[in-house]
Amino acid sequence: MPLAPLNPNAFANSPLDRAAHHRRDPDWIASALDHPDAQLCLFQNALPFADEAGVVWLAAHARGIFPNVKAPVIFLGLDKQGAPHFALEAPDRFDLAGTPLEGLGEFADMRGLAARARADDIAILGAARALFEWHRKNGFCANCAEPTRVEEAGWRRKCDACASEHYPRVDPVVIMLPVKGDRCALGRQARFPPRFHSALAGFIEPGESIEEAVARETLEEAGLRVTHVRYHSTQPWPFPHSLMIGAIAEVENDDIQIDPFELDSARWFTRAEVRDMLAGRHPDAFCPPPFAIAHQLIKTWAEG
Repeated sequence: MPLAPLNPNAFANSPLDRAAHHRRDPDWIASALDHPDAQLCLFQNALPFADEAGVVWLAAHARGIFPNVKAPVIFLGLDKQGAPHFALEAPDRFDLAGTPLEGLGEFADMRGLAARARADDIAILGAARALFEWHRKNGFCANCAEPTRVEEAGWRRKCDACASEHYPRVDPVVIMLPVKGDRCALGRQARFPPRFHSALAGFIEPGESIEEAVARETLEEAGLRVTHVRYHSTQPWPFPHSLMIGAIAEVENDDIQIDPFELDSARWFTRAEVRDMLAGRHPDAFCPPPFAIAHQLIKTWAEG
């Protein structure tokens, strides 16, 4: 059952019991799909089906709209009432017009949906999106290049040619807020909107601890030398399938030297300035929205 940890981040704290022991039982999965309370979330090209209020959950029999779909129906888990939840990806060229779904919603941007939908729904959809991204990129075996097939209700792919088994991929990423005294350092990438500043981040490399990755990335991106790492929280980030590991990184120097390949610029902000950013009052800077772990890191530090 879900543990409901104290985690402030969107996409975390799923209300579902993943009930992984049922994944290997095709008869149980078939029965769950016919459960009168079974729920189905629909995706197309990584976009979830939603309306202005949030996620549109369909009865599981709605999958009959797509009788020839090759994409897997993924079993996501059971809610507190025991109702099974599933996810299905519609074909790329599927058009809502003329179907029973017309007028019920549209395929919406996941980030925009995260800002308005229920936290429980976003946590469920995040897992589904990450799985669909993984399936899309793993249709062939990495060992022998033969086609793979879906098993375990969408949680495994099997190669019949060489018997290799492939499981969903999760990429660990450190995201850190460098701090020194009453200031924190925030960076800008060239792709960011004007005035937008955020925490630093980078993938953990093989053979590297979380603390080592925080220190290395902070030094590489901003020229700041880390002396202490304090863990904050984690966030499953389904773009495409990362686990963001948040930390506050105390540094010993304040002479920022950016890597222009990684950052467009970086600067120090006082605690008062950061509070203004969070409140939308800063004249020339703003930070990530609340559904991003970077926001929670910044907020935690700003509030002391």
